[in-house]
Amino acid sequence: MNNKPTELRKDLISNEWVIVSPKRGERPNNFKKNNICPFCDIKDQESPKHYFYKGVETKNSKKWTTVILPNKYPVFKKDSNYQKDIEDKFYTKVKCSGFHDLIVTKEHDKFLSDLPISRIKEFFSAVQLSIKDYRKHKQIKQIAIFHNRGERAGASQPHPHYQSITLPIIEREFKNELSSFKKFNKKNKQCLQCKINDIELKINKRIIVENEHFIAFCPFAPKTLFQIIVSPKRHFSSFEEATEEEKESLAKIFKIVLGKYDRGFKNLNYNFFLHNAPLDKPYPYFHCYWSFFPRVDNFGGMEIGFGLEISSLLPEDQAEFLRKIK
Repeated sequence: MNNKPTELRKDLISNEWVIVSPKRGERPNNFKKNNICPFCDIKDQESPKHYFYKGVETKNSKKWTTVILPNKYPVFKKDSNYQKDIEDKFYTKVKCSGFHDLIVTKEHDKFLSDLPISRIKEFFSAVQLSIKDYRKHKQIKQIAIFHNRGERAGASQPHPHYQSITLPIIEREFKNELSSFKKFNKKNKQCLQCKINDIELKINKRIIVENEHFIAFCPFAPKTLFQIIVSPKRHFSSFEEATEEEKESLAKIFKIVLGKYDRGFKNLNYNFFLHNAPLDKPYPYFHCYWSFFPRVDNFGGMEIGFGLEISSLLPEDQAEFLRKIK
């Protein structure tokens, strides 16, 4: 067993942090080995933090439909001590504590798109509870809540599960995003995402679906083919602020959007993740949203080496294609 701690290392050229986590290399890959599923029977997992049954948090450990449990192969561990080192008075590396949890749904062969609305809403309640738990710890600045579907998207287990990782930093890409929101708000006295929502609803060329509380659309400048943004119509910066009605509306949007991926593509691998305000202080100018990132194309030199995505289809045409999928 590898007991070397996770380190954050700073790339001085790009000004980006890189996570080096030797423990992650030990996690099994059930796509390549016909192992017993670790999530169909969780007795060999770490002790769960929370259980849900039919939409309600429960203390019954034997009757659950969704569970939050610590990752057995975490990126960060809660009992690690903070330690900052400067190698050769030049390179910075940081060892620190954190959390890496899993939200696991009961069914082995059903993703969110296969579940009823009430169960998708239950997933969002688990997300909210995770954020509230993390907010109690002052060393946490950013949270990464995401899902990897399929090997190509980074999954190592076929059983649907959703990850949340806490970070002691705000990484560079999200810092840039926060800066854009802040600058726009300062100049225009308005939220950037609210403005984007208004324009998308007005133009109505990239909208895929909307309801009372949420809008789903292909972004004006997509980072990948058939990327989708799901944004709340009401302005709030952290997902824990979503109401019961909003969570139900979001569940309906998720079922439609993910269903289109399922029916419109063959064995599509994808990621989705929550863009949420950091936890270190209030960010009233930020507007939380979800982003869906399908793995339709392979990344080449322009994307990897220069950070410039090349899209072979206009986002307006991508949206039209997705709207037609029933």
